[in-house]
Amino acid sequence: MAPLKQVLYTGLDPSHYQGTGQITHCPLIQIIPRPLTDPSLQSAFSAFHSYTHLIITSKTTIPILQAYLQQMGFSLADCQAKTTIAVGKITAFHLRAQNIEPIIAKDETAEGVVAELQELKLEKAFIFWPHSAQARPIIPLFLQEQCIRFLACPLYDTLPLRPPTLPHLDQFEEIVFTSPSTIHAFLDVFGSLPASKLLTPIGPITKKCLHEHLG
Repeated sequence: MAPLKQVLYTGLDPSHYQGTGQITHCPLIQIIPRPLTDPSLQSAFSAFHSYTHLIITSKTTIPILQAYLQQMGFSLADCQAKTTIAVGKITAFHLRAQNIEPIIAKDETAEGVVAELQELKLEKAFIFWPHSAQARPIIPLFLQEQCIRFLACPLYDTLPLRPPTLPHLDQFEEIVFTSPSTIHAFLDVFGSLPASKLLTPIGPITKKCLHEHLG
């Protein structure tokens, strides 16, 4: 039997990785929630009853959102009563684990979320979008252009993480990147992208970023 391919996974959670091989998990990014004591978060969460729709563009958002809602006195039922749009199947999977049935963007990008929003009647909507501070501005630009009421709430920061012990890249045949942030962090740590490896981006935005750096 041939030995398993050795795979370096640079994102946060390898449990949804659909490739084959022996995974070494070496996260190169970290999630830093913004404190709920932040006045902008206090204001955003205090108005939670007023929102008609939620946009969830990362599974990372879900546990932070849930914890902060509980601290502010809201319940799971308050989320279930709203129309929720999820960026893709993995985010939807984690929402369903909370008994929230979302509309799922067919194109698993911010552009895909916009496409789903275009199919909804939003004249009287008030949309809440908790997100990474590093998220692209595609969604709020669309909502502004359409004069749709919304609140965009930077919930957390995605920052580079330098592991205390770096893996030797020679032992891997494949390197998996889950976001542009993982590519940028890899370059910060290792200096360049190894041309001799199979470089696997997850999602079209990560693929675009990878191609830009490969030239």
